Amino acid sequence: MTLGHVLGTAAGIGFAVYFMPLNPLLLGGRAEFWTKLKAFWRNQRRFPMLALPADALNAASGQLPLLLIASRFGAEASGLFALTLRVLGAPIGLLGAAVLDVFKRSAASSYREKGHCRDEYARTFWLLAAGGCVLALGVIVVAERLFVVAFGEPWRQAGIIAIWLMPMFAFRFVASPLSYVFYIAGKQQIDLVWQCALFAMTLASFMLTSSFETSIKFYSAGYSLLYVIYAILSYHYSKGKQS
Repeated sequence: MTLGHVLGTAAGIGFAVYFMPLNPLLLGGRAEFWTKLKAFWRNQRRFPMLALPADALNAASGQLPLLLIASRFGAEASGLFALTLRVLGAPIGLLGAAVLDVFKRSAASSYREKGHCRDEYARTFWLLAAGGCVLALGVIVVAERLFVVAFGEPWRQAGIIAIWLMPMFAFRFVASPLSYVFYIAGKQQIDLVWQCALFAMTLASFMLTSSFETSIKFYSAGYSLLYVIYAILSYHYSKGKQS
């Protein structure tokens, strides 16, 4: 998988260089090219300095529960949790990504032109909130039965875990696409602080609890609360210069 990802990325870069070659002469000569390049990195320095560590923490927070559950409650519990994440995460992630593709174009354009993207944020929020409620209700009603039908009776517990985790996934469905506002408004440092809080909450959920059920419920509740804070902050920054 790692090799495939590396090869795919390299192929993408190769095609980009081939179809969009970078010619310093088109930018006014070499001296002006380097001046513009330095200005670009100076303006975008928040991404490697702040966004990159935040993304790394997010990835670590996503994998940490599997390791902690396996070490504390056994491989079977970790397998149940992993299956639940895959079954719920894949469709919800795809739907959220589709909304994000539309939101980030309209929000970024509005922020450049008007100095805020509050209206685009509000429309997207209510669309996601309605979808999140429908998803949550559907999962709560059919999750346990669906896991039994799809994977067999031994995986019934995964359906129960899905119900425990559904608040987290519902809030993620709403807040995650809207968090692109942090990039538009240049508030990557706030996102980094949030990711640190998420990492700490994940550790606490699985290290300071006594049972698997309590750990999952604490994790879901903590994640949901952090997503509420995430949404409030992103709405605040969507108001731009008005905030």
